[in-house]
Amino acid sequence: MKWFKLSQMIKLTIWFFVVIFLSPTATWSQDTEWTIYNTSNSGMPYNGATMLAFDEKGSVWIGTGRWFSLAGGGLAKFDGQSWVVYNTANSPLPNNDHFGLAVDPQGNVWAGTEGGLAKFDGTNWTVYNTSNSGLRDNRVAPPVFDDHGHFWAGTWEGGLVEFDGVNWTVYNTTNSGLPNNTPFATAFDKQGNLWIGTVGGGLVKFDGMNWTVFNTANSPLPHNTIYFIDFDSQENLWIATDGGGLAKFDGANWTIYNTSNSGLPSNRIWPIAIDAYDNIWIGTYNGGLAMFDGSEWTVYNTSNSELPDNTINYLAIDSFGDIWIATQSGGLAVYHPQEQPPIVDFNGDGIVDSIDVCMLVDNWGTDEQIYDIAPHPSGDGIVDVQDLILLSEHLFEEVYDPTLIAHWALDEAEGMTARNSANGNDDYVFGGALWHPTSGMVGGALELDGIDDCIISGTGPNSADKPFSIVAWIKSGTPGQAIISQPGGVNWLAFDAEGMLMTELKGSGRNTAPLLSQALITDEKWHRIGFVWDGSQRLLCVDGVTVAEDTQNGLGIFGSGLYIGVGKNYPTDTFFSGLIDDVRICNRAIKP
Repeated sequence: MKWFKLSQMIKLTIWFFVVIFLSPTATWSQDTEWTIYNTSNSGMPYNGATMLAFDEKGSVWIGTGRWFSLAGGGLAKFDGQSWVVYNTANSPLPNNDHFGLAVDPQGNVWAGTEGGLAKFDGTNWTVYNTSNSGLRDNRVAPPVFDDHGHFWAGTWEGGLVEFDGVNWTVYNTTNSGLPNNTPFATAFDKQGNLWIGTVGGGLVKFDGMNWTVFNTANSPLPHNTIYFIDFDSQENLWIATDGGGLAKFDGANWTIYNTSNSGLPSNRIWPIAIDAYDNIWIGTYNGGLAMFDGSEWTVYNTSNSELPDNTINYLAIDSFGDIWIATQSGGLAVYHPQEQPPIVDFNGDGIVDSIDVCMLVDNWGTDEQIYDIAPHPSGDGIVDVQDLILLSEHLFEEVYDPTLIAHWALDEAEGMTARNSANGNDDYVFGGALWHPTSGMVGGALELDGIDDCIISGTGPNSADKPFSIVAWIKSGTPGQAIISQPGGVNWLAFDAEGMLMTELKGSGRNTAPLLSQALITDEKWHRIGFVWDGSQRLLCVDGVTVAEDTQNGLGIFGSGLYIGVGKNYPTDTFFSGLIDDVRICNRAIKP
């Protein structure tokens, strides 16, 4: 019997208290796949919507209009049941046609219209325009807010504005590094840098002092007109261009997706949105809605779905993971994707147990995304009681991991194949390896003789664009042997000449090198080993402890297939000698 340390017992006591005295809350679910709101069936005041934003209570605000047409029905608020409409007739809203919209951290609604900018606190209105403020143009794009609460927004031909609540600062081509005076898309990265997409001038990075411009002349950016930008969880910047398709920029490398090399239905992209699973949702001009999960594309249009209009002005994702779609003339559409189960197996061992509870409690009060699981699917920005309640609902369950791309349980009793339960394939076992149906750490295990035994599989990540992890239980082995490798590529997990765990997975730069640890695990004991790539860092782990880590600028592109139990080029001196069990690969960064 394994005895818990005192700290673990305290953590489990906290869990017990929460489960006994706090009951999980019920959540409302949507049965239909699509919901459409328009002037005929709802309180929508106009069938053209240009902007969307959610407030802290979950209500959606809809800026109606039709770009540059001076048409629209005003600003609408929908709380799921009731509609409220503000327009020029019943409020100080300066124009019914919307150009930008956002809700600030204090809950104020900022509405950019064709006639100026309005701030609404729920009771009072404040209107800013070229006559009474520092604005150089009345058409204000969707704003963002920095850590000091300052308002930043682009304007149409009026430059970039910063507003601290009292003073206005205007950046334009005469006093800054802006390439033109029509910045439109804005987003802050985690370092506080402001990224700006312009209409005709390319992409700009502003660190508070220095301006860096990326355009079609000095970078792979495919088009200089950008209406939307956003960051995924790995800090990759996704750039929607109006004519050049979709670009991804990780700070060094560019990836371009267009109608020629991907499933994009149009190269004219207006909005994008990124969900809790890092799926990229793409709204196009006259091409419908596309979703890219990193490998596969799905397109929704008026022919194959209930989408009411193929021209999409804006996208927003609510706390339930529903996609809200502002269309040019078809009203407001909501797509309800099939809900994925919460990922509650934090260490990727296939079962939710005390280890997962302790890992969550270790991160109590933080915003660590892997443990911020409630409310599902996107969390609430803090690891707290709600996350513990959701975890408790799955305690002691063997759970399905939707990110699992390969799993060899190695529980067979005999034969020359090992089942990969993630895809249902049988992979070949060579050399007469010996099965041990009851001698593994998780069920059975496979004993490799160090001479010619191995498993050859066609499964493995085909790129390092997204996080991934590979873990396995092993017992024994000797220096120089490989555990998992890529045919003709590199050794993913292996022992160095002294028997220390290492990996050759690395970036493509000249100064990159294998990652070496000081973990000696050729000691005839069972160890759970793992390699984790989180998009910027590579980690080696042994028995739940990180034994080596560093930062890499990408990992390059992998080939296909894997060897289990032999090195990358099949050399005879790299065959693994010992027991191996429960090999898993998943498309996320876990904590093995």
